[in-house]
Amino acid sequence: MSESLKMLSSSVLAGLSQAIEINIERYTSEGFQDLSKSLGWAIETSYASWSPDISSQLDPSSSPEAEVNNSLLIYQGLKGMTAALAREERLWARLCHVECLEYARARWLKGTEKTKSQVRNHFFAEGLSGCRDDNAIGRLWWNGHVAHLASPDDVELGLRKLLARANYRLQIVDRADTAFRQPLISGIFRLIDTDSWLESDDKAIAYFMLEVNKHSGGVIFEALDSSSIDSHLRRCLDFAKERMSNKKNPL
Repeated sequence: MSESLKMLSSSVLAGLSQAIEINIERYTSEGFQDLSKSLGWAIETSYASWSPDISSQLDPSSSPEAEVNNSLLIYQGLKGMTAALAREERLWARLCHVECLEYARARWLKGTEKTKSQVRNHFFAEGLSGCRDDNAIGRLWWNGHVAHLASPDDVELGLRKLLARANYRLQIVDRADTAFRQPLISGIFRLIDTDSWLESDDKAIAYFMLEVNKHSGGVIFEALDSSSIDSHLRRCLDFAKERMSNKKNPL
């Protein structure tokens, strides 16, 4: 049964952020169910909803297959989500402290001695990078969002391309101006499909994205057809190959 997604109040979020060390036992074993009934823990969003049983379907194994499946589950399961709402730390922090605590704990706190820093990174979501790259649940939604931009008709295929190598996500998603421009990211994914050089070394995608960033300023990709975009990206790829081969201007 679907229900509205909930957020924390700003004051509750601030209190949790300041009390990580005090709450270590809650993060590792006790949980926050008793506190979640308090004022400020359940502010309903007006248009985003989900079925809470999604949380029990998340796989904390950290395998590549789990990352794809979890991203697909969260992206498709959070109905009405927008990129603007997905920048809201109070939403992701609520999910990680209440509904998805078991997953977040098993995925990020098991077998680590750096519990406090892991909690800070993966249970909270400060700034765009915190929501997009670090939060245990937020990062899964953003994976799906970028994959949908790249492959609107097959999000799962887009996810498998995006997550095929760890450095693909790092280099593509970290460059927000690239990742959120649909014609450009679709072209990047087409190139990944057709040029094996990008899979030859983890640094290859980094060199390529550097050249894309360098040569794409002012280019209105939304006004270009696919062929023109592909030609532009192939030129960037040639520059990247030359730079990496000569090892000039290192990353």
